Amino acid sequence: MVVALALVFSQAIFFENYLIPIAILLASSLLMLFLRRRVDEVVADERDYALGGKAALWAIQVYSWFAVITMFILYSLRDINPSYEAIGMTLAFSTCILMLTYTLIFRYYSRVKFSDRRLVYTALILVIFVAMFILSLRVFSGEDGWICQDGQWVQHGNPDFPAPGSECK
Repeated sequence: MVVALALVFSQAIFFENYLIPIAILLASSLLMLFLRRRVDEVVADERDYALGGKAALWAIQVYSWFAVITMFILYSLRDINPSYEAIGMTLAFSTCILMLTYTLIFRYYSRVKFSDRRLVYTALILVIFVAMFILSLRVFSGEDGWICQDGQWVQHGNPDFPAPGSECK
């Protein structure tokens, strides 16, 4: 199943169709939720949950260190290629969002008692994060850049970097 999903994702991205991977990701997530709800037996114990928590914490810490070091390296090389600055800032913001998400979810699990409303709370938190993501895309998206129009790079606003060297399609 994972290989089939990876194949569909890679082919859709290769053909520059980004809606198919999003749709498949949503459909497969809903399928996994449906299948998990059908399991009646206990499939994990407390030790599994404790190990999962430690693994998640280590994964977040390792990613954060890697992303911050890479961000500093890319930011220092921004004179060579202005795109490095945007990549570095994306890593910095993604690291901040990851750490904030972890903190909020940790606090949620440590304070909220589980009940039948758990799904409602989870859905509400998910909607808030999606709204924050869309808002941050709008607020932090650069208005100064280059846009491809009629086969030529056209200046939009006042970009700090020259037109891309790649062919405009």
